[in-house]
Amino acid sequence: MNYWVLALHYQWATADMVKQALKYKDCSAEDLKEGVHQALITPDQYKAITGEAM
Repeated sequence: MNYWVLALHYQWATADMVKQALKYKDCSAEDLKEGVHQALITPDQYKAITGEAM
């Protein structure tokens, strides 16, 4: 599991921080989708970060 997905889940990072990580390619949309499928992050968080609905 990607660090940023876990950081968002455990509230070590904010959605804005993960959005920056996505921009710098430290995290991918696929990593975030996997986080939603494993119930680590919500579909609303996914949409806030990527701008796309699940």
